[in-house]
Amino acid sequence: MGWIKFALVGVLAAGCFGKYYNLKGSNIPKDVKTFSVDFFNNEAQLVNPNLSIGFTEKLKTKFQSQTKLNLITSNGDYSFGGSITDYKISQATINSNSGAAQNQFSITVKVLFTCPAYPEKNFTRDFSFFRTFDATKDFSSVEKDLSDEITDNIVTQIFAATALDW
Repeated sequence: MGWIKFALVGVLAAGCFGKYYNLKGSNIPKDVKTFSVDFFNNEAQLVNPNLSIGFTEKLKTKFQSQTKLNLITSNGDYSFGGSITDYKISQATINSNSGAAQNQFSITVKVLFTCPAYPEKNFTRDFSFFRTFDATKDFSSVEKDLSDEITDNIVTQIFAATALDW
């Protein structure tokens, strides 16, 4: 009798899990075969000269490595465009002795996504992420690592919104 309860719990758990997560991976329609990524210009007030090319390449790499879509130069079945709209540092926490205890570094990217065959999937949306860092550290000493982590997260958000339909 105990094994029946165990099996029933397992089936129910698998049903719930499968309902919210696609175990097959992406949720891209079968007739979508290509994707294109326009260059993401940096329109933020504070400009990191390497951010645009790095972000654009990370987005291409994500779709090349995690889908069967073929990258083409323009007008893909899935097409990405947009710009980096914010790249900023602000105070996150303050201590009573010296002012800022932690700073917050954030990046925001505006994405224009189109899929001509499925126009209901089209969107224009801001994706952002942030990280805090010790205010006693010079930003230039943590900028590359934090920027890489933040852009990786934003690319994952974009992938989830388009390839996973989350």
